[in-house]
Amino acid sequence: MNLFALKPRMDDLDLQAEALLAGMAPSSPSAAPGQNMLPPNTRRDVEGLHALSPVWRAGDGPATLFVHGWDDTHRVWRRFGQDWLMNARPLLLMDLPGHGASKAEDWTWKFAGQAVADVCAAEGPVDAVVAHSFGCAAAARALELGADIPALVLIAPALRDEDRDWAARQREAGVDEAVLARALELFETRMGGGLKPFDIQAELAAYAGRLLLIGSAADEDCPLEPIKALCASLPNATLHAVDHLDHRDLAQDGDILAVIRAFLNAV
Repeated sequence: MNLFALKPRMDDLDLQAEALLAGMAPSSPSAAPGQNMLPPNTRRDVEGLHALSPVWRAGDGPATLFVHGWDDTHRVWRRFGQDWLMNARPLLLMDLPGHGASKAEDWTWKFAGQAVADVCAAEGPVDAVVAHSFGCAAAARALELGADIPALVLIAPALRDEDRDWAARQREAGVDEAVLARALELFETRMGGGLKPFDIQAELAAYAGRLLLIGSAADEDCPLEPIKALCASLPNATLHAVDHLDHRDLAQDGDILAVIRAFLNAV
């Protein structure tokens, strides 16, 4: 038996690692004109530290910025955005790096957080940020970068859990350890870190604004119990928990919208 044949050649290892990384990148649909609730002339590009961020605005003055989650676009907020429009509340939508209309190639939470901070600075003041899933990490990272966000709504935040991170999921799927190690090495070299989830808990501990956390017992992607634990650890946080909504429905449900509206109006 040729023992060397049992080990992948270096070029094979790189090919497998590259294939693994290719599957990691977001695959959200494009955001062509006419596919959201705002006319094309509301679109602008905010120049940021790393890349341009596509932004859609309705109304003048302090606006609520909505930040979508992983593999999504600003269009997830159609129902919420319509409500803001109907009530003449200034509205900001954006596509995160690597998502929708964004042409950025870097899409980790580091770059996503910088993009949110860039939009807050360019389009501010913002009166609140409403974020979903991966967008919650981006919003929390923006706080760390100094973004002025007086009120924050985090829907199904993806909280740090090394047992559920990307590498752990690849191991569960049976990915060869050598391939995984090479993929992690390539990722760190190209992206400069940012693979492990952002520590939202640590950042929110220093947040002095008004905070609403929303989660569902039916959400398998971002479980409710860690969200409850986070809320209990923060003196300025309010929790709204439901039993029946799945991960994406939390960002589209009418009752959740009403809860958010009431929270932001209660000043």
